[in-house]
Formats: sequence, C-alpha cells, structure tokens
Amino acid sequence: MDFVYPENPLHVPKDLTLPTKNHKRNLWFAVTGLIGFAIIYILTAAWFTGATIYLVSVGLESPNSNLFTFVSALASGMIAFFMIKALFFVKKGEISQEYEVTEESEPKLFKFLYRLADETGAPRPHRVFLSSRVNACVFYDLSILNFFFPSKKNLEIGLGLVNVLTISELKAVLAHEFGHFAQRSMAVGNWVYIAQQIAAHIIAKRDALDDFLKSWSYTDLRLAWVFWILRLAVWSLRATLESVFNLVLMAQHALSREMEFQADLVAVSVTGSDALVHALHKLQAADSTWDSAQNFFYRQAQENKVTANIFNVHLRTIDHMGRILNDPGYCKVAVLPETNPSEHRVFTTEIAQPPKMWATHPYNHERENNAKKVYIPAALDDRESWVVFDDPEGLKRKFVKQLLSNFPEEVNTDDQTIGKLDEEYKQEYLDSRYRGAYLGRSFVRYAEKPEDFFEHKIESISKALGELYPPNLSEDLEKFRNLERELDLLSALRDGFLVPPDGIIRFRGTELKKRELPKAIETVRQEYEQVLQTVFEHDRLCRSAHLQAAKEIGKGWPEYLSGLLEVLHYADHSRADVEDARGFLNNVYAVVTADRNVSSRELDRLVAAGTELFNALEIVYRHAERIELDKELLKRLGVDSWTAVLGKFEFVPPTRDNMNEWLKVVDSWIDATYNSLSQLRFSSLEELLLTEAKILNWTLDKKSKPEPASGRSFVVKDYPKITPGKERQLQKRLGLWDRFQTADGLVPGILRFSISSAIIGGILYSTIYWILIL
Repeated sequence: MDFVYPENPLHVPKDLTLPTKNHKRNLWFAVTGLIGFAIIYILTAAWFTGATIYLVSVGLESPNSNLFTFVSALASGMIAFFMIKALFFVKKGEISQEYEVTEESEPKLFKFLYRLADETGAPRPHRVFLSSRVNACVFYDLSILNFFFPSKKNLEIGLGLVNVLTISELKAVLAHEFGHFAQRSMAVGNWVYIAQQIAAHIIAKRDALDDFLKSWSYTDLRLAWVFWILRLAVWSLRATLESVFNLVLMAQHALSREMEFQADLVAVSVTGSDALVHALHKLQAADSTWDSAQNFFYRQAQENKVTANIFNVHLRTIDHMGRILNDPGYCKVAVLPETNPSEHRVFTTEIAQPPKMWATHPYNHERENNAKKVYIPAALDDRESWVVFDDPEGLKRKFVKQLLSNFPEEVNTDDQTIGKLDEEYKQEYLDSRYRGAYLGRSFVRYAEKPEDFFEHKIESISKALGELYPPNLSEDLEKFRNLERELDLLSALRDGFLVPPDGIIRFRGTELKKRELPKAIETVRQEYEQVLQTVFEHDRLCRSAHLQAAKEIGKGWPEYLSGLLEVLHYADHSRADVEDARGFLNNVYAVVTADRNVSSRELDRLVAAGTELFNALEIVYRHAERIELDKELLKRLGVDSWTAVLGKFEFVPPTRDNMNEWLKVVDSWIDATYNSLSQLRFSSLEELLLTEAKILNWTLDKKSKPEPASGRSFVVKDYPKITPGKERQLQKRLGLWDRFQTADGLVPGILRFSISSAIIGGILYSTIYWILIL
C-alpha cells in the first residue's frame, strides 16, 4: 500500500491545525445564536400547541367562550401545526449518477482513505461514491434526530477531479474534506443546517394547506374573515422566523469561512503547503473543460450511438484549450522555485471566483496565503491519481457504461471517435495563431455598425498584415477577461444580486465597505475601457488590413469580405437582443413573484415584458426572407436559405389569459432562435477568418493567383444593435411593498419583523386572555 501513498511532510508544528481565536469566537456566536433560535422555537411551538388544546377542550364546556375563543384557538393551532410539521423533514444526501464502491471492490482506494482519515484524526467515511463531476465533498442524510445523534458521513469523489490531479494533489483535496470530518465545529454547522431545513420548510414551502387557506379566504365574507386571520397568522410566523434565523445564518457564515481555512491547514499538515494550492489552480481549467468534454461525449452518443471514453476526451480537451490560448501551463502547475518557495504565489489578489466545487469557499489567493502562512515543504508525488484504484482502465469502462445506461439504445465506445473531437477543434477561429481572440468573445458586439471596423488607416498593407495577432495580444485578452469579470462581480455586489458568503467584500487584497463599491467600480471600469480600446483597435486593424488587401486583389473579394462581416454583425447583435429580452423577462418575473403573489398590475407588467421578448423573436423571423447568404455560407450551414434554418414562426404573443401557458413554452422558442443565430454566427465567423487567411496568403505570396469570389451576402439594415451598455434596463431594487414582504434592506427588514412579531404577540396575548377568561 505504501507505494501509492505520498509521503507526509516532516516537522509539522503541533499547533498548525488548532482553531484560531477568530474561529473560536465565531463558533461561540454560532452556538449562542443557534441555542437562542432553538429555545424560541421550542417555547413558541409548545405554548401554541398547549394553548390550542386548552382553548378547544375547555372552550367547548365553558359558558364564557364565544366565537372569538375558537378563532384564537384556530390561529394558535395553525401556528403550532406549521411549526411541528416542519420538524418531520428528512433531507437525503444524494449525488447524481452515483457509483458506489466498497472495500471489496476497491481495496487500494479504501486503504488510502482509511490511512488518510486516521492521520487527520477524522472518522472513516461511512460510504464512498464516485461521481461524474469535478468534485470531492462530504454528504449525509439529515433529520431532526441528528440534533441529538451524529449523522454518518459519506464521501463523494468526482472522477473528473481524479482525471486531472496528481496523487499528492488528490490527497490534499481529500484531506481537506477529512478536515471537515474531524471538526467539532462541523457539528454546529450540521445543527445550523438542520435548523435551516426546518426554517425553510416553514418559510418557503407551499403545500395543500396554503391552497386551502387561500381558497376559503375568497368565499363568503361571513366565513372568509376567519381565513384572513389564519393566513395573516401564517404570514407572521414565516416572516418572524425568517428574520430571527437570518441572524443565526450570519454567525454561521463567519464560522464557515474559518472552518474552510482550518480544513485547508489539515490538508497542509499531511501534504505540505503546495499540493492543495496546485489542485486549486488546476480545478479552474478542469471545470470548464469537463463541461465541454461531457457535451461532446453525450452528443456523440446521441447522434452516432458511439462515443469515446469521457476521461480521454477530457484530457484531449485540456490539450486543445492550452493550444488555443497559447498557454503551455494550462491546467498545469509551474515548477516550484528552488529559492524561497514560501514566497511563490500561484494566485493574484483579484476577486476571481473559486472553482465550482468550492464556490462558497474563501477566494483562492486567501487560501494560498493561509496555506503558506507557516510554510510546510513536502515532496510532491507527480503520479496520476488513478493509481489509487486497483484497475483504473476497468473502472473507467464501467463508469462510462454507467453514464450511458440511461440511453434508450445501446451506445458503444470507441476511442477512435476522439478524432471527431480533434476535427471540431480544427475550426479556424480556434487556431492558436489567433491567440484566443475569438474564443468566448464577440468582437462585433462593440461596434454599432460593421463599417466601424474599416475606419483604421493602413499605410503599409504587408506590414500591417505581418503585425496582426502579436504575442502580447494573449496578455491583453487575459487582462480584458479578468477586468470584465471583476467589473461584473463588483456591479453584482453593488446591486445586491451577489452577496459575499461571510458578508465581507474583499477586493484586490483589501476589504471594502458597500459605500466604497462605486469608487472601486469606477477604477476597474477605467482600466477595463483602456484595455478594451486596445483590443478593439486590434480588431479594427485586422478587418481594415484584410479589406485593403482584398481591394488590391479585387475579383469581388472586398464585397464578399464586407458581406461576411455584415452577416456576423447581424447574427451576433440579433442573438444578443434575444438573450437580453430573455434576461429582461426573467428580471420582471423575479420582481413580480418576489412576494409569491402576483397582483393585476404586476400581471400587466409581466405581459409587457413578455411582449418585449415576443417582438425580439418575431423580428428575427420577419427579417429572414430579406437576408441573402452566399453559397459558401449556405454550404457550411447545410441549407438552401436562411429561412430553412429558422423555420416558421408560429408563436403567439402573451396576454393576461394565456400568460401561464405562454411561460411554459417560451423557452423552447428562445432556445431554437438563439441556436439558429448561433449557427449563423459561428459559420460567418469561420468563413470570415478563412477568407482573411486566403487574402493574407495571396497578398504575401505574389506568385499565387486568386480565384474570383462568389456572390456576397446581404442582410437587413434595421436590426437591433445591442452594444455593451445599451441593454434593456433591469430593475435592481424591489418596490416598497415587495421590499417589505421580502425584508429587502435594513429598514424594510426591521419594519416587517416589527409588524409580524406584533401579530404573533397579538395571537399570543389572545390565547393568554382566553385562558384566563375560561
């Protein structure tokens, strides 16, 4: 077994993994808040239960009782019923496409896990599952009984994770999870989670009882008023409970951050300071490429009934992405410097998001600083993680078969089909000479009209063509993407769409207050616009240089090139308009349903937003007959005309009467239209770049003889232009009534809590009053 297990570091301080003062303080806050919540919950439920029983039993016999006695009993009973009902939840810990392994089926893996658990002081996992994710996590079943009895913890190991990590890196990731196994404060986290499930069951869950109360509140006024009181009692309970429990969650979020840092130090204690950081670095690339690999894997299985081993597809996808981005270190880590390795940093102090498997964790640069605060050197074992399994290739085959088990027809695997993946990555826009300029980026979105790209003055065509796509373009593009992400995240924090996990905004190594966000956003915006201008000028240079070269060649190539750019501009802006209209509708829907009740006025607003989306779709189909695509584009699309791609538009506009049914089908129309425009976008981009490559070759090779161009494409002129900043205005704050209903903000939160708790207090007073009277 020892030949599989990487060596532990030497000279690890005994106090390395001990909880910090912040950890202990936040633990006490969380425990105190949780105990307070539990006491309030138990006493409230007990009182209203007892009061209901007493008022009903005694009220039936007492001469002092009247109608209001039983109304008080009903309101009290409704509160008691909702509170007790929520206790009987069971939260199953599940993973999708799970594949359970046992000590008998994978003895090497279990010896590895047991030794790691013993060394970290963690209990051994109850059950172990393999999944088709880039992930490793603890999961378990929860019920009210787990307040008193610890739950047995299961371990999920994602084979997408195993596929990219070395054995040392996998050991570090699993040690982090075992660090959670061993944490006593993990029990507090479990208790808070249980309490959260109880609270969520009351606050968010709507069932037949809610429908019953609502329906009876619209009956005869002589009876309806009773159900108004009952609904008001239920609303007050939900509002009060949510406000109280949010205080518990605030303390838990602060504790959770400290728990993650401590779990990281557990990993450092058995793998050194570098292995976990290296794993974090790889996970960013592993996430995105695993999604791409899965798309190819399932698409081939569905279309051709044969597909390649997904793990080989994943590795090949990583290779292709590194080539496209001209990044030899993509999903790889640099060799540690021989001098001062403790000062070496992989992550910068930006607000980059953690990988998906650790999306609620501290930022990567914070975790790296924590891991290297006391630097623990250790030998890194670079063997692949698959060595922990007894038969890696057999396991891969079994797991692929498991992934394909849901297909109605049998799907075979043949690694020769991976050649189709290579063909997909041979597309012109993915060529490494473009340095990723067209990967996940629309350059035409930044121009109001296609002609804007031909305004760059060219003095020497051959010189301009030779200077296109320089090495520093990769750096500019990376900086552009980072600044764009920073700007989006800061804006989301400002507008309340994103909330930091522990309530603290951290940006470039400093903590920001919310009032400081506008200044930070403006700083990033200026940096972003400066880089954007640099990149956009290069885009203009590319188009202008090739057009000037095409003019010297003649034979219809200037017109053909212009037509392709016009088609690309049309497709990209039309697609953006459809997607923007979808976002606008989603925003309105979220606002009008925030309080879980849609008024007549809000319904009209929703219909108007739906009409806006309908118009965005309709204009695409209306313009289709006026768009003429050239022969090469039609051949690439595999159709005779653009209308053949879109099909007929048989959708109907939304109305007040059909809104529910309309919302159920609108996404299918959006997706179909968006996908058609995406086909046109990628086909025109591919044809544009191939044509520019031909023109470049003809210009530099004077002996070549250019052939005449085919007829140019034509598009309409009056299509929507959605340049950045011209998107539909979204509502970023709820209206006053919705803010009150959802406690959105300090003042609405205090106001809602005051009113809801006053109503609960009123019901409490009425029960006390009638108990004394009876």
